[in-house]
Amino acid sequence: MTSKNENNASVPTSASNTPIALDDDDIPLETNSDPSLLPITSRHTSAVWSDFKRKRVGDVIKAECNHCSKLLAGGSKAGTTHLKDHIKICPKRVCQDLRQTRMFGTKKNLNDKNDTMTLAPYEFHQEDGRRDLAEMIILHEYPISMVEHIGFRKYSKTLQPGFKVSSRNTTRKDIMKRYELEKDNVATLLRKAKGKIALTTDMWTADNQRKGYMAVTSHFIDNTWKLQSRIIRFLYVPAPHTAEVLADALKESIQSWNLDLRLSSITVDNCSTNDAMMEILKGVFPYGSLLLRGDFFHMRCCAHILNLIVQDGLSAVVSNGVQRIRDSVVFWTASDKRVQRFEQVAKQIARECSRKLALDCKTRWNSTYEMLSIATSYKEVFVVLSARNNLYKNPPTPEDWEKVEKICEHLEVFSITTLNFSGTNYPTANLYFPKICALRIAISGWLLSPHDYVRKMADIMLQKYNKYWASVNGLMGVATILDPRYKMALIRFYFAKFFEEHDFEIEVGRISDLLRRLVDEYGSKMGKTQGSSSQQAFDLDSSSKSNEETFMQEFAEFLQQDKDSNCGDFKDDKYAKLVGELEEGFETCDIDSGTSGLCTE
Repeated sequence: MTSKNENNASVPTSASNTPIALDDDDIPLETNSDPSLLPITSRHTSAVWSDFKRKRVGDVIKAECNHCSKLLAGGSKAGTTHLKDHIKICPKRVCQDLRQTRMFGTKKNLNDKNDTMTLAPYEFHQEDGRRDLAEMIILHEYPISMVEHIGFRKYSKTLQPGFKVSSRNTTRKDIMKRYELEKDNVATLLRKAKGKIALTTDMWTADNQRKGYMAVTSHFIDNTWKLQSRIIRFLYVPAPHTAEVLADALKESIQSWNLDLRLSSITVDNCSTNDAMMEILKGVFPYGSLLLRGDFFHMRCCAHILNLIVQDGLSAVVSNGVQRIRDSVVFWTASDKRVQRFEQVAKQIARECSRKLALDCKTRWNSTYEMLSIATSYKEVFVVLSARNNLYKNPPTPEDWEKVEKICEHLEVFSITTLNFSGTNYPTANLYFPKICALRIAISGWLLSPHDYVRKMADIMLQKYNKYWASVNGLMGVATILDPRYKMALIRFYFAKFFEEHDFEIEVGRISDLLRRLVDEYGSKMGKTQGSSSQQAFDLDSSSKSNEETFMQEFAEFLQQDKDSNCGDFKDDKYAKLVGELEEGFETCDIDSGTSGLCTE
């Protein structure tokens, strides 16, 4: 409806339905009966306004807290930062924003099986996620391309929508960054170590590429007197693997870590190429920096020598029987159906046996020992299955089982010694001398066996033993002397069993002379004599305690009878005092007391 004025102009009446246009900024989002309250308009986009209301106080616009009613600046130029800060510390605000916290499982210590759930603040960091992703790929040897798999990206998005999975190239850079960080940590650890550093190295061949790689590991004692082992290089060595090529690769690895002046020894396997390589390296490094001018620069791996001794003994007497048992294990583990068939018969015949068949690695004798020890417990099963399966041909003969069972009984001492030598969480140098002496006594005892094949095996083993260990490594003898349980007495005890009276004095004097030379060199480099009154006993745990306890009991009796000291052999009072301290200080103890039959005063 319209009306006309005097100029015939039409204007809308109050009943008109024509909409009136308003400014969007003036549209009130909230209304309140309090005239002092101002509306929250579309300009106030910050989430903080859900906890505040605008209020006019005199001529000033304030922001009033909905929880504590505190008035803060609320004008258009005041901003909202101070309002957010107030919300964080508002004493009356009870309901917190749960989106800022997460439920986390925490453990008071590593031994706890159950997590304690707590509500704690959570903040996501993209860098931490990338670091952990690179560490996961390194630890589990995953392919780097997995970061571009659709399933992995979907899974990561479900766990943390904010995490952006990096590309393959970025992940490769993260892995190399982690490598450089770990390399710096190892370099710092080596730099802080005060003593000498020993190295072990071996060649490794990749199955899929048939390429040769060299692994170099450092061994040292840190400033907290803890044993440390760190791999410092793993590098590709091109063929041919001659002594010169291996020497150049190892020299480059040592010099890249600046270990030229800190080497004590390098332990390698017993092969002619390694022998030639060590002769080359011995002339490369500074002559005066090596221990006793390089007398102990080349160390032979005792675990590898054990492997050679056992392999020679087995191949001489039961090589055919071992091969038939190996073929049987291969046959009955070739498929799931055969494994199920073997286990079905085993449950009926050998119920007390629960171990699964294990195939050995021909170059590791202890894996062969494990394979034989498991197979002998199922010998009746193999006999039954040989009559039921026509495809199972050439099973072990009764003579094979008899020989293998008897030989496994004798090889147990070698298995225990190998495990003791391979320990990483306790010192092993002091175990060397008593263990190899016990092996020699055991092998010599097998020469009196009523079985021809045992005597033959013992004779071959003793020949190989004497090739490497006829003369006890002097440095390992010194390590035994420094063990507070044994000192010089154990050297005299075992040498008395192995040598005649004249040779006995020569061998004991050789070890004593080496100890004297080590003391002289240490004193000349340190400039003063350092000593320690602390003593720590290490448990020589072994499952074959009968033989070891027998030797320790004999050792205790030897100490009671051997009252003579070698101090008179040294004219210098300094050495007389040193050897005198190494000769005394024992009391016999109960064998079951955990101190191997001895304790120090």
